[in-house]
Amino acid sequence: MTPTSEMPLIQLPDRRRLRAYAFDPMSSRLGGSTLNLDIPFERGLRPGPMGQLIQVVDYDPTRRVLYHPVDLDHPAILAQGGLAPSERDPRSHQQIVYGVAMSVIERFERFLGRRFEWRGSKPLRLVPHAFEGRNAYFDPKRRAVLFGYFLADDEPGANLPRQLVFTCLSTDIIAHEVTHALVDRLREYFTEATNPDVFAWHEAFADLVALFHHFAFADIVAGAVASSQADLRSADALLDLAKEFGATTARGKALRSALDSKRTPAAFAAAVEPHERGAFFVTAVFEAFLDVYRSSTADLRRIASGGTGVLPPGALHPDLVNRVAVEAVRNADRLLGMVVRAFEYLPVVDVTFGDVVRAIVTADRALYPGDAMRLRATLVESLRQRGIYPDSVASLADEALAWPDPPIPLTLEDGPLVQLETLVVTTTLDLDVHGTSADVPWGRIATSLEAWGAANADALGLDPGHDVDMMGAHVSYLSAADRQPRPIFVIQFVQRRDDLEATVDTNGMPLRAACTVIARVDGVVEAIVTKPLPRSSPLPEDEPLRGFAEQQHEVGTRRLARMLDFADGIVDDDPLAAWLPNAALRIDFAHLHLAADAASEPENEPEPSPANGPAPTTEQAHEHA
Repeated sequence: MTPTSEMPLIQLPDRRRLRAYAFDPMSSRLGGSTLNLDIPFERGLRPGPMGQLIQVVDYDPTRRVLYHPVDLDHPAILAQGGLAPSERDPRSHQQIVYGVAMSVIERFERFLGRRFEWRGSKPLRLVPHAFEGRNAYFDPKRRAVLFGYFLADDEPGANLPRQLVFTCLSTDIIAHEVTHALVDRLREYFTEATNPDVFAWHEAFADLVALFHHFAFADIVAGAVASSQADLRSADALLDLAKEFGATTARGKALRSALDSKRTPAAFAAAVEPHERGAFFVTAVFEAFLDVYRSSTADLRRIASGGTGVLPPGALHPDLVNRVAVEAVRNADRLLGMVVRAFEYLPVVDVTFGDVVRAIVTADRALYPGDAMRLRATLVESLRQRGIYPDSVASLADEALAWPDPPIPLTLEDGPLVQLETLVVTTTLDLDVHGTSADVPWGRIATSLEAWGAANADALGLDPGHDVDMMGAHVSYLSAADRQPRPIFVIQFVQRRDDLEATVDTNGMPLRAACTVIARVDGVVEAIVTKPLPRSSPLPEDEPLRGFAEQQHEVGTRRLARMLDFADGIVDDDPLAAWLPNAALRIDFAHLHLAADAASEPENEPEPSPANGPAPTTEQAHEHA
C-alpha cells in the first residue's frame, strides 16, 4: 500500500452539475422533469455565486433584504449535484441564474473559438430579486441583469391565482437576458438605435439563443420527440419561450413562439416594434431547422415505417427516439453555431438584418464551403420568404452574399508594426482553461492597430481626415468541416463624425463610421465590413482608390439620410420629446420589454414599471425569502 505521504492528490473535477427548472416551475411541475446543467467547474468560486465571469448579487431593494448567498462548493451541495430547484429558497434562485448563464456563455465560447471576457475583466452581475414588476432586463450601464417578480393574474393557467412568480426561475428568460449582455460585449454600439433592425436583431438573437438552448439537453429533446411522434413542430416545450411568464400575465400562451409569425415579406416590412420585427427572423431560422431536421431523419422514418414514411400509431421505439433526438440536437447545434459565428463578420455599428444574412453566409462558407447539409441554402431561402435579405446584392447565391474583398490587397504587416504574434500566442494560451495567459501589451497593440487603420482609412471605407479608434481585436479559432481550426483576426475600427453632427439635427443620435476587418493569421485581409458616412473631401483623380472612395461616399450619404429619417420618426413617436432631448438614446431594454409586454395586456390593466411596481405583497406571499 502506498504511504499516506505519497498518495496522489485528488484532482478537482472539470465539470460542475447543477439543477434548474425545465423550463420554469410550471413546466417542471406538469412534466415532472428538471434540467441537469453541466457547466465548467470554476475554481475559486465564492458564495453568491461569485466567479470570474458571473457574480450573483441577491439584494431585494423592495424589501430591503440581502439574501444569504449560496456556496456551490459546500460538500452537501456538491454531493447532490446542486440544490433541488425550489421556488421558496433564494439560494436555489441564485444557483439557477448562475448555472444557466454559465451554460450560455460556454456555448458562445465553443462557437466563437475563444475564451470570453467582459470589458475590463469585470464580471456580469445577476440580481435575482431586483424589483417587483413583470419584467427582466439587461442594464448596460450597471453591467447587470435585473430580474423582477410579480403576482400572477386571477386566471394564471396551471398556476395558482395571485401566486408569486419569479422571472429568475425561467431558464428561457435567463438565457435571453444574458445573451443581451453577451451581444453588448461583442458589439457595444448595438445599443444605439440607428435603424429599425438594431434592437430587433438584439431581441431576435436573444430569443434564438434561449430557444436553441433547449436543445442542449438531450433528455428533454428525447422526451419531446417521443411525445410528438418525432414531429418537433408540435413540441411546444422546445419551441416556446417563457411559457409560465405568458400563462401568469393574461397572455394564456408563451411569451413568444418560434413559429408565430406569418411567412410574408409584407408583414415583415410593416413590423416596427423590435420584438415583433425580430420574431420574423426567429421564425425563419426555426423553419429552416425543421426543414433540415425532417430531411435528416427521413431515412429513420422510412426504416421505422417499412418504407412508407408514416410512423404507426402508439409509442415510438426508444432506439428510434434516441436516434432522432441525436439528429435534432446535431442540427440545432449546427444552425445556432452559424448564427453565433456570424458575429465575427457583423459591422461595428448600425446593423441590419441584411447585414446578418451576409455575415452568416460569409462565416459559414469559409468553414463549410460545400454546404453538404444544404443548411445555408435552406436558411437563406427561409429568410427570403419573409423578405429578409440584403438590399444591395446581385443575387442570393453564396458568392454574391459574401462580404467583399478589400478594394486593394491589404495585410496587417504593411505600414505600422502590428504585433500579430503577441495576439496569437495570448489567444492560444487563453484556450487553456486552467492555464495563465501572458500579460498583453494592449496599449501598444491598440496604438499600432489604430495607426494601421488610419494609414489604410481609404481602403476601409473610413474618412482619413478623422481619428480612427480601435474598438477591439482578437483571434478566433473557428472549427471547420474538416475538423481543423481556422484561426482569423477580427479587428473593429470606428470613428465619430463630429463634423457631420454639427451640420445636421441628429436628435441626439451619434454619427459613426466603422469597419470590421477579417484577416488570416499571416496578416492578409480577407474581408472588410464597412459602414461609411459621407466623406469630408474627395480623393485626387490619380488615386487608385478614388472609385472605391466615391462608391463609399454614395453609400454613406444614403445611410446618413436613412439614419436621420429614423431619428425623426423616433421623435415623432416619443411623447416626451418636447421636454426631454435625445429620444433615440432613451431607448433601452427595460422600456422595450415593458412596451412589448404591455402590447399584449388588456387595455384596462396598466403595466407597472421596474421603478414603481405593484403594491407590496403580504409577508405570507413573500415567505419564500
